[in-house]
Amino acid sequence: MSAGGAPVMSDRRHFFRAFAREVTKLGVSAGLLGGFVALRRGQAPVAGVRPDLGIVRPPGSLAEPDFLARCIRCTRCADACEAQCIRLFGAEAGDLYGTPHIVPEDKACTLCLACTATCPTEAIVPLTSAEQAMTPPAKMGVAVVDERLCVSHAGTGICGACHTICPFRNRAITQSFRNAPTVHAEFCTGCGLCEEVCIVKDRRAIRVVSERRAGQEA
Repeated sequence: MSAGGAPVMSDRRHFFRAFAREVTKLGVSAGLLGGFVALRRGQAPVAGVRPDLGIVRPPGSLAEPDFLARCIRCTRCADACEAQCIRLFGAEAGDLYGTPHIVPEDKACTLCLACTATCPTEAIVPLTSAEQAMTPPAKMGVAVVDERLCVSHAGTGICGACHTICPFRNRAITQSFRNAPTVHAEFCTGCGLCEEVCIVKDRRAIRVVSERRAGQEA
């Protein structure tokens, strides 16, 4: 009993409720801390990084170590992009934070080359013709066909979408029986338009592969 004769049960309930709230707060804090540690250790996925395919940079980008050393994360390339395909890595990407990249399956490069004229540090060098994007390191990557998934190669249909959309049709991509595509790496810029329009949506039958990998440092 309290001094005034009131039961102490109410005070106990308040105590345990307050205690439970504090435990919950600690649990949330621990979860956030655990998530931060996981990011620092590279255990959490990074949006835009495709581990098996590499990082697709805008056309004209220097070799990765030089690119990372020069890029000042100013966003001018993304602002200038006519196709609005250039994205910027988030804070979870560590050293890649703020740098531009492209995810072709979502939105591919149209080779407008506007980004190449805006970079103040020439991390992305100026290109005056799309053909210049065929040459490393200006090349974004190379499209690779998975013949098991391609309906034209597998004989489960007739497509030809990748060949039709290719800016260097009959050079970078040629066709054979049932419109089965063949990529000629020396003429491919890695723009990813073929990947964007591929009718195989669960996992594209043609995808851009880049030699750039997360963790490459200057």
